[in-house]
Amino acid sequence: MVWLMNTQFWKSKTGLLLQILAVIFPPVLFLNSPYLLLGLVASVILAWGMLWLRNNTWKDVGFRKPDHMGRLVLITLIATAILFPLSTFAIQAIKAFTGQTPNLEAFEAIRGNLHALAAGLVVAWIFGAFLEEFLFRGFLLNTFHELLSKEGNPKWVAWTGAVVGTSVLVGVGHLYQGIVGMMGTGLIAVGFSVIYLINQRNLWSCILAHGLYNTVAFVLVYNGMVLYP
Repeated sequence: MVWLMNTQFWKSKTGLLLQILAVIFPPVLFLNSPYLLLGLVASVILAWGMLWLRNNTWKDVGFRKPDHMGRLVLITLIATAILFPLSTFAIQAIKAFTGQTPNLEAFEAIRGNLHALAAGLVVAWIFGAFLEEFLFRGFLLNTFHELLSKEGNPKWVAWTGAVVGTSVLVGVGHLYQGIVGMMGTGLIAVGFSVIYLINQRNLWSCILAHGLYNTVAFVLVYNGMVLYP
């Protein structure tokens, strides 16, 4: 069992692959159950432990004070303002192609209910903006990149593969929204990954973008608007 504490093993291709499988197991286990958020919490705790085994911290994957706060906020706001209409258009295209609509029943309680909106925003910021970004952008995106880099791929190929792999996992994690919701959230995840990368891999950028995106979506639902007409 000495290998468990072997930093070099956890930095090897086998070790990195095992880490990816380990952290995605809890959400997969609770994928179609009310305990999905519990699985997300377990995954973030596991990811924290895996980073420790590699002699890394959350700071190493982007949870640090930005060098230029104004620049980060500005880029994040602009990117989010672009991402929302683009993702809406993409989901409409997916709807037209599949003939299906996303299943958004989980958010119906927010419609016209201020207390539900407030509770929903708290959950969205804690679990969506923070925990999902810690797991998917902070841990998985960087781990995928490190794994693909060990195959001798050019840097841009490794990052592209990491973005695609992470976004597919995000989509699967939204199985409860149906095939359109899965594909849509996967595409939105690509947007958050791009925001993370253009902001020099600072987690605050995608945390803010994710939180703002969810806030706008929830407020629209609260006001009775159809997100993807």
